[in-house]
Amino acid sequence: MKKQYIIPIFVPHLGCPNDCIFCNQKSISGQKKNMTKEEAKNIIDNYLENIEKEEARS
Repeated sequence: MKKQYIIPIFVPHLGCPNDCIFCNQKSISGQKKNMTKEEAKNIIDNYLENIEKEEARS
Protein backbone atom coordinates (compact mmCIF):
# COMPACT_ATOMS: atom_id res chain seq x y z
CA MET A 1 0.00 0.00 0.00
CA LYS A 2 1.34 3.44 -0.95
CA LYS A 3 1.99 5.87 1.90
CA GLN A 4 -0.24 8.92 2.12
CA TYR A 5 0.88 12.34 3.29
CA ILE A 6 -0.99 15.42 4.40
CA ILE A 7 0.40 18.63 2.95
CA PRO A 8 -1.12 21.66 4.68
CA ILE A 9 -2.05 24.54 2.40
CA PHE A 10 -4.16 27.38 3.76
CA VAL A 11 -6.49 29.00 1.23
CA PRO A 12 -8.31 31.93 2.86
CA HIS A 13 -11.79 32.69 1.67
CA LEU A 14 -12.34 35.71 -0.56
CA GLY A 15 -16.12 35.97 -0.27
CA CYS A 16 -16.53 38.20 2.77
CA PRO A 17 -15.44 41.84 2.92
CA ASN A 18 -15.77 42.02 6.73
CA ASP A 19 -12.97 41.70 9.28
CA CYS A 20 -14.84 40.08 12.15
CA ILE A 21 -12.50 39.10 14.98
CA PHE A 22 -13.85 35.53 15.16
CA CYS A 23 -13.20 34.60 11.52
CA ASN A 24 -10.69 37.09 10.13
CA GLN A 25 -8.59 34.47 8.38
CA LYS A 26 -5.77 36.88 7.57
CA SER A 27 -5.30 37.64 11.27
CA ILE A 28 -5.75 34.03 12.39
CA SER A 29 -3.37 32.50 9.85
CA GLY A 30 -0.94 35.38 9.43
CA GLN A 31 -1.29 34.94 5.68
CA LYS A 32 -1.58 38.39 4.12
CA LYS A 33 -1.77 37.55 0.42
CA ASN A 34 -4.10 35.35 -1.56
CA MET A 35 -3.00 31.86 -2.55
CA THR A 36 -2.18 31.37 -6.23
CA LYS A 37 -2.03 28.05 -8.04
CA GLU A 38 1.69 28.60 -8.62
CA GLU A 39 2.31 29.15 -4.91
CA ALA A 40 0.26 26.06 -4.00
CA LYS A 41 2.28 24.00 -6.50
CA ASN A 42 5.54 25.31 -5.01
CA ILE A 43 4.43 24.36 -1.50
CA ILE A 44 3.45 20.86 -2.63
CA ASP A 45 6.69 20.37 -4.58
CA ASN A 46 8.74 21.52 -1.57
CA TYR A 47 6.95 19.11 0.78
CA LEU A 48 7.34 16.20 -1.65
CA GLU A 49 11.04 16.92 -2.12
CA ASN A 50 11.60 16.97 1.63
CA ILE A 51 9.54 13.79 2.14
CA GLU A 52 11.68 12.00 -0.44
CA LYS A 53 14.90 13.21 1.26
CA GLU A 54 13.63 12.07 4.65
CA GLU A 55 12.66 8.64 3.32
CA ALA A 56 16.07 8.25 1.68
CA ARG A 57 17.74 8.80 5.07
CA SER A 58 15.62 6.10 6.72
